[in-house]
Amino acid sequence: MDDKSAIIELIKNQITAKTTQLTTDNIQKITNDIQSLLKILNDLATIEFVATSSVTQEDETAALTTGQDRTQAEERPIAVAEVKDDVEPVTSEQVPAASTEATSEKEVSFFSEHWLDQRHAYIGRFHLDLNGGHVGPIKVSESKLHKMANAPTNGDWVKAEEIKDDELLRYKITTLKRDPLPTEIVRLQFLPAVYRQDVKRWYIEFQSPEHETTQQLLLGDYDVLSFKLKPGDYIDYAYRRGQEIDGKIVWKYTASAVVATRMKRQFAKSALEASAETKPSQPAPAKKKVSVAPVRQLRQVFADKSLLLVCIENSAMPRKVKRHVEDRGVKLILSPRSDSNAMLKKKVQKADMVIVTTDFVDHGQMYAAKDEAKRIGKPIWMAKNTNERNMLQWYKRHFGTQTADQEIEQAAE
Repeated sequence: MDDKSAIIELIKNQITAKTTQLTTDNIQKITNDIQSLLKILNDLATIEFVATSSVTQEDETAALTTGQDRTQAEERPIAVAEVKDDVEPVTSEQVPAASTEATSEKEVSFFSEHWLDQRHAYIGRFHLDLNGGHVGPIKVSESKLHKMANAPTNGDWVKAEEIKDDELLRYKITTLKRDPLPTEIVRLQFLPAVYRQDVKRWYIEFQSPEHETTQQLLLGDYDVLSFKLKPGDYIDYAYRRGQEIDGKIVWKYTASAVVATRMKRQFAKSALEASAETKPSQPAPAKKKVSVAPVRQLRQVFADKSLLLVCIENSAMPRKVKRHVEDRGVKLILSPRSDSNAMLKKKVQKADMVIVTTDFVDHGQMYAAKDEAKRIGKPIWMAKNTNERNMLQWYKRHFGTQTADQEIEQAAE
């Protein structure tokens, strides 16, 4: 048994022993102890143990065998699989039948988080941070991402190879497989930094997916001093989705980089122009007469009902819900972020039903609305996202009207 298996077995025995001692008096203490042991197991899975020497393995084998079996065990070769980039995989014909099991247990999938070449290289997913990113324990600076011709995106599989230097430890980042994952980090690139004389502050203007109009955002004093902003500078700004104010400046372009970026954007071909060049020219097809379908008359499913929507007021969700319900006779009430808990509870009491969009709401608002609705027995829907059909089905479950059934059928069509 290797060191890692021995530790795991020891922790399992401790968990079993703790469980047998469980009583109503010490339930909290036993629970905390078991959670601590499970945390150790979780941390143990990320540690790569060094393989024990062949002498130790032979001694352990000799201790478990007797007589003729001991002699055969000492003569049997021990198979150890090493993960190397430049070595071809060994086939089952080349490996003795006795060592096939040991080899399969040591194999490491290429696209998995693991070290290579005696911890001189690492393969893993690239995770984007506000400033730069990281792959496993290796930090990738923002300057390195800007220098890369084809920088990885969040979730791509990359390989970080150690580069020998005099004193500093450096890594070369290579993208192995494009496999982007969704991220909450938003990056605004190449924005002019403007100084407002009236408030003596720097700001940027940008258009984000969460807002319909152009937004103005004041920059932090620490970032302004760190990057030594002056009129005419262009910057990159990063923030976590929904937390624009807490973002930071991650890059400032030099004067030459500003000119190069402008030229590149000016002469860049649009996607439509590029596709038009690749496709052969064809005569324009004759225009077909399109029959315009009559506008469907919406039934007044929510007639004489009031709906409270707990949501951030400047997100896209209020407009979406309003489009679905107001034409069906509902009175829509919005509880924005600025509402206090007392104001929110009053709105819950007055409304006939409550919808809380969990992706567009603060935790304080969510719990306050949920607790108050539960206390007074008010119908509430905790929705991560919503559409027309789901909203009507939820309404039917609580109020069950024939009009709702007919409207659900038309919405499905």
